[in-house]
Amino acid sequence: MSITRARPAAALGLAAALWLLLPGAAGAQPRGFGIDRFSVTLEVNRDATLGVREAITFEFHGSHQGIYRTIPVRYRRGGFDYALRLDSIRVFDENVQPLRTEISRPDGYVRIKAWVPGAVNTTKTVIVAYRVRRGLFDVDDHQELYWNVTGNEWEVSIREAEVLVASPPAVPLDSVRSVAYTGYYGVGGSDYVEERADNFITIRTTRDLRPREGLTVAVAWPAGAVPRAGLLRETVWFFGDNWPLGLPLLGLALLLWTWRAYGRDPATNRSIKPEYAPPDGIIPAEAGALVAERAHPRDVSATLVDLAVRGYLRIEQTGDAGGEPDFLFRRLRPVAGDPGLRPVEALILSRLFGSDGSRDTRLLSEVRRDYDNVFPPLRDGVYRALVLDGLFPSSPGAVRSEWLVAGVALLALAGVVFVWSSDWLGVRPLTLALGLGLSGAAVCAFAPLMPRKTMRGAQMLVRVRGFQDFLERAEKDQLARMPADTLHHWLPWAIALGVSERWIFNFQGLKVDAPTWYVGRDPFSLSNYSLAVNSFNSRTEQAILTSRRGGGGGGWSGGSGFSGGFSGGGMGGGGGGTF
Repeated sequence: MSITRARPAAALGLAAALWLLLPGAAGAQPRGFGIDRFSVTLEVNRDATLGVREAITFEFHGSHQGIYRTIPVRYRRGGFDYALRLDSIRVFDENVQPLRTEISRPDGYVRIKAWVPGAVNTTKTVIVAYRVRRGLFDVDDHQELYWNVTGNEWEVSIREAEVLVASPPAVPLDSVRSVAYTGYYGVGGSDYVEERADNFITIRTTRDLRPREGLTVAVAWPAGAVPRAGLLRETVWFFGDNWPLGLPLLGLALLLWTWRAYGRDPATNRSIKPEYAPPDGIIPAEAGALVAERAHPRDVSATLVDLAVRGYLRIEQTGDAGGEPDFLFRRLRPVAGDPGLRPVEALILSRLFGSDGSRDTRLLSEVRRDYDNVFPPLRDGVYRALVLDGLFPSSPGAVRSEWLVAGVALLALAGVVFVWSSDWLGVRPLTLALGLGLSGAAVCAFAPLMPRKTMRGAQMLVRVRGFQDFLERAEKDQLARMPADTLHHWLPWAIALGVSERWIFNFQGLKVDAPTWYVGRDPFSLSNYSLAVNSFNSRTEQAILTSRRGGGGGGWSGGSGFSGGFSGGGMGGGGGGTF
C-alpha cells in the first residue's frame, strides 16, 4: 500500500477512536435523574407551627452538581392572598451532614438549591427540613392540616411516596381523621394504604407516581387542640399578604391628618348662645350655606322671600299649574343696577325679569319651562358671596369637587385594574382593585368635610347657630314684645336654615298680620301661611333643578381536604430537579 493511500485510512481510524471517547457515544447513558423514594415527616408543634422533614432519594444518571426543591408559599384563601412563612431551612446528606445551600424566593415560591458532592451515576438521599407557620386552619368544627406532600411539579416519576404524620400533642390518635389523594392535579385518586401505630399515621402510595402526579394528605383533629396565633399577629400577616387592603387604612390616616391640618375649622373659643337678631354683613342664603357648607335650593327660595320682604317684588299664589299651585313674581321697583343688591341677588332677579329687568311679572312655572337647570350658576353665586365676604378662603363647592374627583379617579382606576390587570407587584388584581376602590370611597366620604372656613367664617357660624337656636326655641311672651312684622321679617332666615315650620309655629296664639310681600288664595292664617311657604319652597326647588330633555400561585383556593379535596390541593407541594 502506498503512503498516499495509507493516510486517509489512518485519519478515519483516529476519528473513530475519538468518537468512541465522546460523552454519550458507544452507548453512554444520557444525563438525567429519577426519584426512588420520597418520604416526608410532618409534625405539628405546640405553637401551631409545622415541622417538615423531606427525605428524597435521587438516582443521578451522569454528572450533577446538586438538586433544587421549589415549594409554593402563596395561595388563595377566602378570596384573598395567603402566604406561608417558611424558615429554619436546612439541607443534609444521608449522613445528616449539612450541605451547601442557596435559598431564593422567586414569584410566590421558596427555591432551595443544594450542592451534593459525588452526584455522578449514583443514588443519594437528600434531606430537606424546614418550619412552616400558618400551615394549620380552623375549618368548621375542627382544625386541619391539608398538605401536598410531594408536589405535582416534578418532571420525573416517583417510585414510592410516603408521609408520616405525628398526632398533635395531647391529641389521642383515635380522635384524628385522615384522608389522602393521589394522581395529577385536581384528581382525587386513592392509590395508597394507611397504617396507624403509636402516635403516627403513615400513608404510603401503592404504585409509581408518574411525572406531575403527586400525593396529598389531609389530617384533622378537634378544634382548639392546638393554640392558634394571636389576633394581632394574624392581622399583621393578613395585611402583609394583601398589602393593597392596607391602602384604605393608610389613606384614612392621611385624610384625617389632612383634615386636621387643612379642613378643620379654626377654633373660636366661643360657645353657641341664643342670638336675637341675625348677624350683619351676610344674607340668608349665605347663612344657610355657611351652616351646611353647601348651597341648597332652599337658599334660593330664602333669597326670593328676602327680596320680597325688602320690597323688590311681591309673590302671589295663582291658579293650579298641572294640578299644583303656581306662583307669580311681580316686580315692584327697578332692579337693574341697584347698588343695594348683592351679585347673587341680582343674578336671581335677572332670571326672573330679564338681564335688563324689563319684565314686570313672571310665573314660577315659566322659569321651569324656559331654563335648563338654573341652580348651578345660582349655587356658584352663593359660593362666590361666601368667599367675597371672607367666610371661606376658596369656594367650598370647588374644594369638595376636587376631592370628589380624586376619589372617583381612584374608583375608576380600581375598575381598570380589576378588568385589565394581571398579577402586579406580587398581588392579585382583585386585591389591588379592592384596596384602590376602598381608598377612593374613603376620599369621597371625606370630600364634604374638606371645605375650611376662615376665622371670620367660624365666628360667623357661631352667631348664625345662635340665631337658628332662637328661631327654633323662641317663646311666645318673648315674641309678643317684638315688632309686629318679626315673623315675616326673619322668615327668609328661617327658610335658609331649614326651620321655617318651627318659626311659624312659635307664633301660634299671637296676633299676626298678613304679610305685605305675599298674596295667597286663601284667607291668611298661620297654618295656611306655613303650607304656602312649604309649597313655595317645593315648587321653587323643582323649577330651578329641572333639566329639559333633548331629542335622542399555588393551586389551593382555601377549601377543606375533607370536602372536595384532591391531589395537588392544600399547602406545600411544588417540585424540583437537579443541576
